[in-house]
Amino acid sequence: MSKCPANDDPNHFVMFAYPNDCRKYYACVNGRAYAHQCPENLYWSQLTYRCDYRQYANCDNMPYPEHTQYSAYPGDCGHYFETRLLSCPNNYDWNDQYKRCDPPQIAGCRPTPPLNTQIPFEPTAATPPAVIKPTIQPEHSAPIDPQSLCIAAAGQLTYLPYPGDCHKFIQCGPTASVLTCAIGLYWNRSTQSCGSSQIDCQPNELSYFSKEV
Repeated sequence: MSKCPANDDPNHFVMFAYPNDCRKYYACVNGRAYAHQCPENLYWSQLTYRCDYRQYANCDNMPYPEHTQYSAYPGDCGHYFETRLLSCPNNYDWNDQYKRCDPPQIAGCRPTPPLNTQIPFEPTAATPPAVIKPTIQPEHSAPIDPQSLCIAAAGQLTYLPYPGDCHKFIQCGPTASVLTCAIGLYWNRSTQSCGSSQIDCQPNELSYFSKEV
């Protein structure tokens, strides 16, 4: 496709939106565009340059079912109704005004009392008041898309560490697969195998492209 440069830049991989389908995107390899599918419930975001949550994708072609009704879930700000019970991403609450999941400080959700299904009882002693600890909301955590991490592998068999978990690793090839080491073993990028030592473990490392095997 014309959007792909003739030569690849290893410092900047070219990716762009798939027409009329926010769940897909194109990645350029050797001057050609290859279509990829985002993981379930994620959508391509040209702003964050990855498959991301719906609220960050900023895509005009998201597949919303017709006549879908949204409403708050009684007793729990972390859930909402879309014909069926759905869950917001971690650390997000349902915003009933805009019908979407937002950070709690934006959502402004106040859970309504849930239905009481417990049998009433008389307490034997005064119940101390609950201590509410302030919580610090983390920044938006990007979802992990193994297929996009394998773009530079260009279909060749390559192994990458799995971001955030030293017990896992990614096998790149025609498709990307997430594999798990045996119990008690950790992925070692130097030996390209699972081992008992954690000395090579860097769980916060985003990605790198190892030598071909």
